[in-house]
Amino acid sequence: MKSIKLSLFFLLVFFAIFTACGKPSADAKASSDFYEEVSRLNKVLSEINLKYVEEVDPNEVTKAAINGIRSVLDPNTAVLDPKMNDDLKRATEGEFGGIGIQIGIRDNLKTVISPMLGTPAYRLGLKAGDIITHIDGKPTKDLTLDEVVDKLRGKPGTDVTVTIAREGTAASFDVTITRAKIVIHAVPFAGMLDKEVGYILLATFSLKTASELEEAINKLKKQGMKKLILDLRSNPGGLLNQAIEVTELFLKKGNRIVSAKGRIINTESNASKDGVVGNDIQMAVLVNQGTASAAEIVSGALQDWDRAIVVGKTTFGKGSVQTVFPLSGGGPLQQFMQDDGGHALKLTTAFYYLPFGRRINKPEMEIKGHGLRGTSEESDDADTVSRDTSVRDTQVYYTVGGRKMYGGGGITPDVDIESKVVPWIAQVKERMSLYFRFAVKYRTQLGEAASKIDSTWQIPDTLFASFKAFCDADTNFTKMKSYSQIRTDDIEEYLIKEQNIITGDSSKVLKDASISAAIANLRNALAKQNEAQAIEIKNYSLNAIKRELISAAHGEEAYIAWRLRDDVQLKEALKYLKNDSLYKSKMKAPPKEVKKTVKK
Repeated sequence: MKSIKLSLFFLLVFFAIFTACGKPSADAKASSDFYEEVSRLNKVLSEINLKYVEEVDPNEVTKAAINGIRSVLDPNTAVLDPKMNDDLKRATEGEFGGIGIQIGIRDNLKTVISPMLGTPAYRLGLKAGDIITHIDGKPTKDLTLDEVVDKLRGKPGTDVTVTIAREGTAASFDVTITRAKIVIHAVPFAGMLDKEVGYILLATFSLKTASELEEAINKLKKQGMKKLILDLRSNPGGLLNQAIEVTELFLKKGNRIVSAKGRIINTESNASKDGVVGNDIQMAVLVNQGTASAAEIVSGALQDWDRAIVVGKTTFGKGSVQTVFPLSGGGPLQQFMQDDGGHALKLTTAFYYLPFGRRINKPEMEIKGHGLRGTSEESDDADTVSRDTSVRDTQVYYTVGGRKMYGGGGITPDVDIESKVVPWIAQVKERMSLYFRFAVKYRTQLGEAASKIDSTWQIPDTLFASFKAFCDADTNFTKMKSYSQIRTDDIEEYLIKEQNIITGDSSKVLKDASISAAIANLRNALAKQNEAQAIEIKNYSLNAIKRELISAAHGEEAYIAWRLRDDVQLKEALKYLKNDSLYKSKMKAPPKEVKKTVKK
């Protein structure tokens, strides 16, 4: 009886997945083949249940089978348990408990897309591109994306330790983060940069994003806004309907915004009304590697309609539709699983396409083994958007004004510019919250005067010496080593191994005095270099402490405004918006551009 129930269980699970996905094709043979394969799989599972050397747990085997299916699909497909399903719903409502990051899959690694502004992860210095290798000491390699999210979320006030691997940093490092109630404000900051240029930071796409953005726009228009910078950097995306409503704030009625195409989805979304920001207001959109999903739809659509110049770095490249299908609904499957109705299948059902055909998705986000394949002739024109053909569709697309674009690799900015590089030693101090922790200590010493600190406050020079002593007293900080210092340790280790092979002993020190002295000298030189770098970034350190004091005294808006002062990408966008001829030249198609007919 048990074996019959187990076989029925497996069959019902896969039937539920098949039903949720829809039939593969109208073709009878394709449908027949599918049922034959499912029948064979059910036979295999039944034999395992009856004859395997030990009893198997049906839940474990089912989970393994489902994960096997995922391995040939894409990283965004997953089966959600009731808690994960509930977390997904609450995240789109704009409030949940966790550390405040959005994560995705890059090269099969769990990667931070972006830390959310004002959250514990953001304050502790997690960055777009960081790889989460372990959570509370346990590897994430074999976990699904949703399982990782589930482990990071939890009751506010509880701690979770994540192990981070970061490009340019030789060794992984641990960050212990205290979970907090994450309330996402779609527009955490909006203001005038000068008498003409307005600036809006759009952080996410949740239920009220479009209404919050429209309110911010109207506020800035009353203040005389004639040009606008829309900041979508590190925006992880969210609800599709909000991406559509946000985009139509800047377009004309009838303009196509996005289409979604898959086997069961074929939709097209157009602006339902004229936008509240007319073409008389020139725009720049800021993007970076953390700009994803809905944020890529907005930036790509505005680029396609030549409505804004896009400034920054190429975006994340997540352009697929996930649909959530319940796996139970009162039928035999729910009864058999003793399910409360909360399990669901999050399935990739379509890809997003920009107004004139570009696809956003990068190859690593595709179905396994299905990279993008070009269908058009290559252009020999020198004046084209630079691209890496290994991660790009070779299909050529055009904006409404005739500018050439390529798909399949996120949104490539019109103006490619890196953000300001933070020195290594400063990154370490940011990551270890040394600026924040010192500011807390210093704020206590200031007493009531701390509440009066603003952007005009002069930082006393004596503060740097106090901060340096504070860092030197932190044993965790003093143990940190630069990439060069770690490599020096490696060199000494290899030299000792080589020495021991030659001499046949097991000595743990170098016997050659000259080599030993050279290693010691190198270590001393690197230590002095680190010390010099710490002094060289004196201004950065003082400004970082001031930033934390301003944030504590006046809140997140003041914190953001202070950070914008030295924002290289923002300054580049301003350069184009303040120079009309420069702006128009960037929007103009190359001369003698001839659109080639795409071969179908």
